[in-house]
Amino acid sequence: MVKVVMFFLILILTIGAYAQEFKYPYNPLTERDPLRPLIDEEGNILIKEKKEGSSFVLQGIIYSPQGSVAIINNELLHEGDALMGQFKVKKIESNGVVLEKEGKEYFLKWEG
Repeated sequence: MVKVVMFFLILILTIGAYAQEFKYPYNPLTERDPLRPLIDEEGNILIKEKKEGSSFVLQGIIYSPQGSVAIINNELLHEGDALMGQFKVKKIESNGVVLEKEGKEYFLKWEG
């Protein structure tokens, strides 16, 4: 019995000595906090963070003829919605999003 206990004790210590820390690639500026819930108890979407600056990150597109949705800078947007109070989501396509500001159009290409 003592030999079995000693064997497992040595085995556990040996495994612990060889274990290494793995650093997961995570960028808090472009990715949401994985520990924050996406919706509340009533089903309302909680991701409402707005990024400062002129760069937008297109994180995803749900394309459908009945109504498409784009996720830009952690914000869920439909066609016609305002982005950061300056840009309007003019059109959501399967390969990107057309934004409009002061009559000029900008295309955010989906890189996924």
